Amino acid sequence: NKPAIAAAYFTKGEDYYIGAVLGKHVNLEKEMDQRDIRTLEEDLKGMKVRYEMPDGRKRCYRVNGLKDTARKLMIPDLNISVQEYFLKEHSTRLKYPNLPCLWVGSAQKTIYIPMEICYMPSQAMPRHKKLNDTATASMIRKTAVSPQERKRKIMDGLRQSTDFYKNDEFAKHFGISVESSMLEVNGRVLEPPSIQYANKKICTIPKTNPGSWRTREQYMQGKSLQNWVIMDFVNMDENDYKQLISNFFSVGKQVGLNFRSEPMYRQSDKRNFSTDFENLMKQKEKPELVMIILFMKDGELYDHIKTLGDNKFCVPTQCVQKKTLFKKDRTVNRQSIENIFLKMNSKLGGLNHSLAPESRPDTLKRPIMIMGADVSHAAPESKGIKPSLAAVVGSMNPSATQYLTEIRVQDAGQNEEIIQQMEDITLKLLQGFYRYTNRKPDKIIMYRDGVSEGQFLKVLAKELIAMHRACQQLESGYQPLITYIVVQKRHHTRFFPIDDNRYPKNGNVLAGTVVDKGINHPYEGDFYLVSHEGIQGTSRPTHYHTIWDDNNMSADEMEKLTYYLCHLYSRCNRSVSYPAPTYYAHLAADRARKHHNHMLTRKEHNIKQKIESPTTAINLMYFV
Repeated sequence: NKPAIAAAYFTKGEDYYIGAVLGKHVNLEKEMDQRDIRTLEEDLKGMKVRYEMPDGRKRCYRVNGLKDTARKLMIPDLNISVQEYFLKEHSTRLKYPNLPCLWVGSAQKTIYIPMEICYMPSQAMPRHKKLNDTATASMIRKTAVSPQERKRKIMDGLRQSTDFYKNDEFAKHFGISVESSMLEVNGRVLEPPSIQYANKKICTIPKTNPGSWRTREQYMQGKSLQNWVIMDFVNMDENDYKQLISNFFSVGKQVGLNFRSEPMYRQSDKRNFSTDFENLMKQKEKPELVMIILFMKDGELYDHIKTLGDNKFCVPTQCVQKKTLFKKDRTVNRQSIENIFLKMNSKLGGLNHSLAPESRPDTLKRPIMIMGADVSHAAPESKGIKPSLAAVVGSMNPSATQYLTEIRVQDAGQNEEIIQQMEDITLKLLQGFYRYTNRKPDKIIMYRDGVSEGQFLKVLAKELIAMHRACQQLESGYQPLITYIVVQKRHHTRFFPIDDNRYPKNGNVLAGTVVDKGINHPYEGDFYLVSHEGIQGTSRPTHYHTIWDDNNMSADEMEKLTYYLCHLYSRCNRSVSYPAPTYYAHLAADRARKHHNHMLTRKEHNIKQKIESPTTAINLMYFV
């Protein structure tokens, strides 16, 4: 598979740049909020801007950062403000003197340009800059290629390579030739499991259309809400609010999330949120959950909300945009509410669904802890400044559906995937398992994300040994059987079906397709599994390497367990692309990164201690 490389570009549009970055209308005549200035500066750094001076001179520079407003910023050599300079030297009265000035050009020079005479030309995004969530989602949609189109492009490139080597005299001399067709391998489609809901109701996933299921059954363990709060950032009118609450109650009754009382309603905004939230927590009865209705995505505000909820007050929070709750005709979107309730029920400690008894693999029929681990690294521009964050989750119930989390802050200079404190993490999770079940697990199965093949031996030498030491520390002589599986998604292998085992809509292979012969390692246990329904683009199989196996699991047992765990992701009624514990570890690491970014921005003390503090005060699945 020859990969196609896609790059992000900023294109000049009709909308002004400031509004596009901040996602809101900005009054350019007033001084900007410091948070908005930080957001804007972060986006501008490293980008090229063009400007035209009043005398007609044009220049193009890279932006170093933002300075004070043109009205206040003094030019060192002349001892006058930028606003006064333009009036004196160019006879130009600035229209927006309260906007920050751009600091451009060499970092050793003081070239300050008023924002109003600049514009952003179309340009490639600097490689070190990270795309925002909206741009990332847009790029994924634009670059998604159907299996048929991807196969055609690969074959076109292959034919060009084949023709080149056919006519190359050196290739002929050394007997080098290139195969002109793709490698054909045999695969199997695993049978999907059945899913259990409340009152032992079973949902059967059709074999011809696996990967998702629809059900009207109630959650296996639905929670109740008595004391909860809605914080409104969008100033909903009374009719919209009444319609929303009415639908909350009716959808909740349908799915098994019981609302025993109407929520406490509070209006708030970004500026007053901290005070409003803290006042809610001071009430006699602390809320069981706080829902925040936002006008649009706001990364800085989201990080603030989650840090207050998860770390400071240990209260589940649910953020949702107004456009998610309401359709364009202003009626309530009940499907969106159902999806939101899946997350809310999990955060409250409920259980949405589990594997039906007849589908439960034999491995899950004995006390077992399923673990997932991932490491979140700092963005390229923050290497050496922000540390890597390790997240490890461990299942706390027999159905492997609820997980306890341990977070650790790694050394800022360490970019390796190795988790340094695995012994302490494993010990804490084993103690948690005993606390919830009154038993120690007979087996431990670890699904470890993000380890490259060159690091397998390091993982065995450090993390696996640390897990064994943790078991001995828990109780002398305690030796559970450990299986260690590495989960890899960053590869270029793709499968293109040549029979009818495909989705008719997009042509991707069916969920449950597994390949363990033909393209696998000759003696290491590895397999490729497509466990999800590819909705857009070409499905990417997940590559699993078993690097340690005390349990001597057969290939069939390993593949079945892995595939079935992909159906236990609580946020949707779908089978996801890799096992739920790995997904949860990724979500927990991402949440820890948001906590860390927020605390760092606010220059808080003891950040490491706050990040690593036990999250058991809040319900197990706070990160979903």
